[in-house]
Amino acid sequence: MQTGWFDRLHPLTKLSWAIIVAIAAYITPAPWGAWAMMGVAIATPLTSSQRRSIYRTLLGLFVPIAISLFIIQGLLFPTPGYGQLSLGGMTFELGGFSIASVSLARIVALGSGLLAVIMTTTPSTLAQALAERGMPRSIEYILLMALQILPDMRQRTDAILEAQQARGLVITSLPSRIKALIPLIGPLVVGALIDVEERAMALEQRAFASSTPPTRLHHIDDSRSQHIARTSMWLIVIGLVIARISGVWS
Repeated sequence: MQTGWFDRLHPLTKLSWAIIVAIAAYITPAPWGAWAMMGVAIATPLTSSQRRSIYRTLLGLFVPIAISLFIIQGLLFPTPGYGQLSLGGMTFELGGFSIASVSLARIVALGSGLLAVIMTTTPSTLAQALAERGMPRSIEYILLMALQILPDMRQRTDAILEAQQARGLVITSLPSRIKALIPLIGPLVVGALIDVEERAMALEQRAFASSTPPTRLHHIDDSRSQHIARTSMWLIVIGLVIARISGVWS
């Protein structure tokens, strides 16, 4: 499988990068700081082999948010001194558009980086990387389940729908889709409960409650250069926070 440069980075390097870009978007002076961090976050997936799917997901997530922000800020929050724009019989405040652009930039900076991490790192790899740095095993399990719950539920839903369609369930329109939800709920809930029981038995058999560190089949390689890069990034963001608190910029 072909991988990009961002894909090959250590999970903690990618996660640190996403968190630091998001923090910088909120603490650097607006608007240029937020816009710059949004540009950095959007450019990050360019180094990934999954950039097409990442950008497709970004558009689906943030285009509706952008439209909502600009409409709400432009209509409901007048800002004197910036002028107005008449469009479709409605009057929008240009100052509200400016505020909306900064808010959108910060949201995109936060979401783009985290989405790139999630879509280029398997949940088990991310959880293992955190566990290797001392995260408790119980927190590792909770994090792993939180990251896997939506994909697992989607796979189970698709399997149930395919089984029901093989038995004669016909889905041709929106009303039929809504009607199909009723026979879907029962098997979905029962399957989820059975899965929880099986996971609990598997954890008990594998001595999950033991205080002995677990033996792992694979170790995630972490180069010295990435460790230095992570440390440098965190030092930079700490410096930015201190500068903001001390009033170097407002």
